[in-house]
Formats: sequence, structure tokens, C-alpha cells
Amino acid sequence: MDRRVVTRRATLATIGGTAIGLTAGCLGGTDDEDVLGDPEYVEGRSDPGGVSMEELPDLSGELTVYSGRSEPRIGELMEYIESEYDEFSLEVRYDDTADLVGAIEAEDETPADVFYGSESQSMTDLKDDGHTVELSGDVLDRVDEGSRDSDGHWVGFTRRYRAVAYNTEAYDADDLPEDIFAYAEDDRFAGDIMWPPDQGSTQAFLTAMIAIHGEDEAREWVETLTNGQDAEISPGGDSGLAQAVTDGEVSVGLTNHYTLADGPGDTYDITFTSDDAGAMYNVTGGTVMADSDDRSTAEAFVEHLVSAEAQEYFATTTWEYPTIDGVDPIEEVPGTDEFEPPEFDLNELADPEPAQEILRDVGVPF
Repeated sequence: MDRRVVTRRATLATIGGTAIGLTAGCLGGTDDEDVLGDPEYVEGRSDPGGVSMEELPDLSGELTVYSGRSEPRIGELMEYIESEYDEFSLEVRYDDTADLVGAIEAEDETPADVFYGSESQSMTDLKDDGHTVELSGDVLDRVDEGSRDSDGHWVGFTRRYRAVAYNTEAYDADDLPEDIFAYAEDDRFAGDIMWPPDQGSTQAFLTAMIAIHGEDEAREWVETLTNGQDAEISPGGDSGLAQAVTDGEVSVGLTNHYTLADGPGDTYDITFTSDDAGAMYNVTGGTVMADSDDRSTAEAFVEHLVSAEAQEYFATTTWEYPTIDGVDPIEEVPGTDEFEPPEFDLNELADPEPAQEILRDVGVPF
């Protein structure tokens, strides 16, 4: 094998740049070894299931990755994978997902071997335009069925759920509805609810609402939330919403579960609706580009991101939900047995225009 390190795990700093050593033992290492994706503050984590990187094909040659996920979120994992192989080099271009999709569409022949999307829509767009190739069954089968492309062109690396944020001094989780439509109708939330309609994740949520509940119900929900509840627009996306809820400027907000990872404050928590668009999820994920000169290595790299080590890294450092069996979400986020996400094909999120048309018609800025 060409690995520089077979049993040792590279020490990673936690997201945000604060160096925190990694605890040993999670993947069966000895006491003096560090384990990828298991920060010291996570105690009692069981050994991650799934396939270890050590069981996957070696990586060699050069790959270029276009990543819509930022370097602070995944850079350490990219460096770790590269460091595991003597004859492998990785060039990662970090940028906004939409800008990367635009670049690929403008390039005569993209240098990207792999596209790493921050949501499923971008990967579906590239697939529909003929820029991607179908992955092998070995890779697809590692990921749960609801987190991969029904046509086999991309796999999800993490799940990201919609959630209801609330100020813990105003409500307990049990006080809040499990029905997303109640947030547009319950008088308790009039003038006391916030959302970020300019965010792609919010527009994906509205797109899911159209797919699951129908366009008429989605339009009525936006109209009632806007005109009936006088919902506030977040001053700064999901981060601004989280801070507003923490500070008590509003008591509830419609956001994403991973705002918990940024630690807005002790008065901030989240809950979920159930079996409706309010509990929908999207995925980050990857796909192999049709222009790649080394599709087999590109696919092997994608497979590394659904390995046991990578999924443990995502769970413990980004607080997102793994897409493979055998790796649990971190205890700080609710388990998926505590709510019921709706079933739908993530490819249905590809076209945001109907959702944007509703926002325009109702007069919601985005």
C-alpha cells in the first residue's frame, strides 16, 4: 500500500480554527494515537460502523475538486485524505456553490474531477446538463437510499434538516407545534417569528413544500406567514436568525439544524416538525465529472467521503447527520427517531423558480 500512515490518524483542529486534540480509541487505535473526527469534548462515542478508508482502493495521481463547502468546514478532512497516500495530490477550489456550477457550465472542458455540492440542487443541475457520470453500485450502496440520486449520479455525504429554533426562556420544545403550517396560523407567533427567505436552504424548503403539499398550500402558507403573522426577515441569514432568537428579539425562527453547531447561546435550541416540509432534509454530497481524465480515482475519492472515518468526522465536527448506517449523529442534535422527515426525491429540489415566484407574488424580498 502507498499510505504514509496506516494505523495512525492525523490530528485535526476543530472547525473555527481552535486547536483541540483528538481522543484515541474510536477506531481501535492505541492510547498514543489520534482518531480522525473524534474531538476530546465528545465522550462515549461508539466505534463508527461502515467501511474504513483502509479497506478502500488507494488513491494516486492528481485530482481537482470544486467544493461548494468552505475550507473551514472540510479543509482538514481534505488534507487528511491527501496525507494518507504518498502518490496522491489534491487541489481543492473553494467557492460559492452557484459560482462553481456557473464556472463548470462556462468551461469548455472543466478541470474538475469531482464536484462537492453544499446541497443536492447543484448536483442535480450538473447531472441534468450532462456534466456528471453514474457512480458504481459499490459506492451508491454505501449510502442510505434517501440520500443518493435516484439516477445514481451523486451520493450524499451529510444530511441537513430544517428545524424550528426557539428561545428557551419563551418556550419549551413541548409547547411548540409539530406541524409546519401551524407556525403561520398560531396567534402566539404573530410578530414573533423570523425566517431567511433569501437563503437557498429556505427556498429549497419551499420547493419541498410545493412538491409534498402542493403549490396552492405553499402559496397560502407564505401569504399567511407574511401578512397574517407579520414574520420578520432575518437581518443576516441563518446566523442572524440564530442570534435574534438567542437575544429574544423573536421567540421562534425557521432555520436549519446545524445552527446549533455555531453555539448561538444558552437560550437557543431547536425542535422539529414531523412528516411535513418543515422537517425536510437536504444533503451535501459529491459527483464525478464527465470531463475527468481519471474517473476511477475520482469515484474512489468520493467513496472515501462515505467511509467510516469521514462520516465520523462530519458527525462530530459539523454536527450534521451521517448518510451511512453505523455512524450516529452527535448527542447535541436530536436523533432522527425523535421526528419523522417526509419522503420525497431530492431531485425535486432542482428548480427553485416556482418557490421564488411565490415569494415575488407575495412581496417577500429575497
